[in-house]
Amino acid sequence: MKDKKITPLIAVLRSSVRGEGNRIYYKATCLLKLQGSRSVMDTDKIRIDVPVRENIAQISFRERYGKKMPKGFRLNEFELCIDRSVAEELDIQNKLVVNYDGSYNGRILYSLYDLKKGRNRNSEVFIKDGVAVYFRQSRYNSLTLTVRDANQYDLPEGQARIRRAYRKAMASKKKRLGTGRAGLERSHDPILMYEKNCSRYEESASVLYEKLIDQGYDNVWYVVNEDNPAIQELPEKYRKNLVWKDSDRHLELLFESDTYIATESTEHALQLRVASKLVMDKIRSRDLRYVFLQHGVMYMVSLNSDMRTGFRNNDHDLQRTVVSSELEARHFIDLAGMKREDLYVTGLAKFDRSFRNEGADRIIIMLTWRRWETNQARADVSETAYYKMTERIYNAVPDELKDKVIILPHPLMADRFAGGENGTEDSGMAAHIVTGQSYDRILRDCDLLITDYSSIAYDAFYRGANVVFCWEEKDECMQHYGEGTYLMLNRDNVFGDVCMNEEELRESVAANYGREQSEENKARYGRIVEFRDGRNSERIIELLKKDGLLD
Repeated sequence: MKDKKITPLIAVLRSSVRGEGNRIYYKATCLLKLQGSRSVMDTDKIRIDVPVRENIAQISFRERYGKKMPKGFRLNEFELCIDRSVAEELDIQNKLVVNYDGSYNGRILYSLYDLKKGRNRNSEVFIKDGVAVYFRQSRYNSLTLTVRDANQYDLPEGQARIRRAYRKAMASKKKRLGTGRAGLERSHDPILMYEKNCSRYEESASVLYEKLIDQGYDNVWYVVNEDNPAIQELPEKYRKNLVWKDSDRHLELLFESDTYIATESTEHALQLRVASKLVMDKIRSRDLRYVFLQHGVMYMVSLNSDMRTGFRNNDHDLQRTVVSSELEARHFIDLAGMKREDLYVTGLAKFDRSFRNEGADRIIIMLTWRRWETNQARADVSETAYYKMTERIYNAVPDELKDKVIILPHPLMADRFAGGENGTEDSGMAAHIVTGQSYDRILRDCDLLITDYSSIAYDAFYRGANVVFCWEEKDECMQHYGEGTYLMLNRDNVFGDVCMNEEELRESVAANYGREQSEENKARYGRIVEFRDGRNSERIIELLKKDGLLD
């Protein structure tokens, strides 16, 4: 039996969800089948896992074998119970895995009536102590448990605002495309631009936005936090097309715009993982035209990773991705299944403004985000492997250079580090932790960057800094990214020293600090980042025109 491909399947016909105290219950009528086997599925042998943890929920069935149905299916009912304390230790997104007899893994279909692809449905959202937990339908119709920070759109009033904005946007769009805008090209329609979480103004989207405004495009709108320090200094000609994050205008533009140009995925156009079918239908619409500017060179973690599906799924009839070289383009073609014509080989717009100050002398430590530790960080960031590795790196810096250190937590971990919460104030590195500041400005003073595999390595090296890579936890992290994931960088093409322990790191910091970049590292870097002429934005605009997104 174990030599065959056997897949346990639970297909939900109808379901209900309720919360009681510290537990959440999912109850459903379902069809069961042990695909690849003639045996009847024995529900006593079913266990519910997630990809990196076993037995995360209790599941009980009304009958052990269920009622016989055509084609080998069995009709049954089940109730799944998960404790919030367990849920809050999981990843943000957790596909529920049906493990059978300790050997075979399958899945729960969110709905038997959506056999191929999901339709962006979700259950009621349960909020407690600022944490939202709910079940949702994944892109391919698997039952998935989401555990994340709660946001305003989880509340009834937030959902009502979304519905009002949708209705207003549809009315405005109908009017514009009807009597008011008859005969005009789609390139005159509003274009939505944004960066991470619709809150930053320092990467490729903001650079390209200003270039477009300079060239007279008044139909581009940039979403950003109203209190972002970077926009306080902007000339009025750029401020007039800014839209405040979470404003009514933001919500309306989300639905009215059919073109998004951004440094992040479409999921960042409002709130990450928003529990709204209206929003999810919009950002995954075939009619949406999406240009991904990249927030950093993505020739790092391989795009075949289970956690990088958002960068390789082509939901839209027109979807383009900016890359920095033919080598990076090949990465998207080979591992993300993209076509060459869907790639803009232009270089990132933000590099047009990248520079380093004379006398730059800072040692910057920044590791990439570990999504699987985000919920653990909420409870105590100092207990995460992310924090502990950051601390080991800091301790490895020679004492005479520690006053040069700046520690930059990844943007999606920064809130956990800020304010010395969860015991971080007791760490010797606490005084060096910087949050809420522009990474671009900090990198201007960088002499040496220490990272694991963050794309910030490309930004620092572009400016002239040396980079040291710490890969002591590389294999473990790749396992969390999903089976078969690997680093695109290796010892043959990496543009800096690779260290596997604190002793190697201490020696490497001493050898690289205050030194010029080697010719070998420059050559390796140049194969990944080809363009250094400051004209990346111009090349992007020309391709946007070619695709009919601009006049």
